[in-house]
Amino acid sequence: MKILFPLLSAGSGSDVFTLNLVFGLNKSSVNAEIQYIPSWSGYIPSFAGRLCNSSGYDIIHANTWNGYGFKRSQPLVVTEYHVTHDPLLKPYTTPLQRSYYRHIFKCEQKSLDSADLVTTISHYTQDKLEEIFGYSDSKMIYCGIDTSLFSPSHVYKTDWGIDEKTTVLLYVGNHLRRKGADLLRPIMEELGDGFLLLTTTGLRTNRDIPSRNIRSLGKMGTQELVQAYNLCDMLLFPSRLEGFGLCVAEAMACKKPIVTTNTSSLPELVQQDKGGILCEIDDVSGFADAVRYLAEDENLRKDMGRYNRQRVLERFNTEHVTKKYCRIYNSIY
Repeated sequence: MKILFPLLSAGSGSDVFTLNLVFGLNKSSVNAEIQYIPSWSGYIPSFAGRLCNSSGYDIIHANTWNGYGFKRSQPLVVTEYHVTHDPLLKPYTTPLQRSYYRHIFKCEQKSLDSADLVTTISHYTQDKLEEIFGYSDSKMIYCGIDTSLFSPSHVYKTDWGIDEKTTVLLYVGNHLRRKGADLLRPIMEELGDGFLLLTTTGLRTNRDIPSRNIRSLGKMGTQELVQAYNLCDMLLFPSRLEGFGLCVAEAMACKKPIVTTNTSSLPELVQQDKGGILCEIDDVSGFADAVRYLAEDENLRKDMGRYNRQRVLERFNTEHVTKKYCRIYNSIY
């Protein structure tokens, strides 16, 4: 079986999803290949299919934004990562973005009509797909995490120029309002001395957050990111809306407790009081209190970390996810 993944690199979690799945498939002796398409094709999805050579492939696996453009004689699988028409997203988009999303809505509808099989990456996304598009026949398969790569190891804070007594928090992702990046500074101001937040810039380039207890690590490679996960005491991720939450699963795989938001897909990953603490949207004091609570109890952090590692191994590891995709590919091949 040979599978084609057309990919418009957007600097987002959908890129990571595709790379991880292709890696897992090839590791399982399934021939999976990526063909990159230019970013401008996102404005004319119907043209995207002309930019890929699909000859010789048995299945095409695209996304809902442009999937219909790749429909040929082969079976077509499309994945919905994040329903951009979710009403919760509207406050965090510009008028120009909303105009683009209205255009994309029609394209997504065509992809859903054209696809032989539709997958989603969380139950939340699956529910929104049915609510907004009326599509009720999707298969939910979580994103996969390479648990041999994202795994626990000991990293000394002093090697990073940090006092061992400092509670280190980590934020991973693009600095978007949707992801709660604007809440990081007020949360850290409330926490004050003794706490340090390390931030990465995700897959895009972002400005530093001016604050005495926030340090930007910039754009990191995968190995560096694994080191950062293992350095921190917990992940702080005050996102307002996620289709899945890759950084949360990655931190869990590294045995870290999570402080995040009780919204969208995040409760599917983080079990309240078992793997972390879920706070209400925009509750700066709630996030700060949760961080303090975990900072005061090292044993609790370790217990949560162990729970999270096991949860990822059972639900979100790449091997498990790959097997599920192989089954659905075989069902339409």
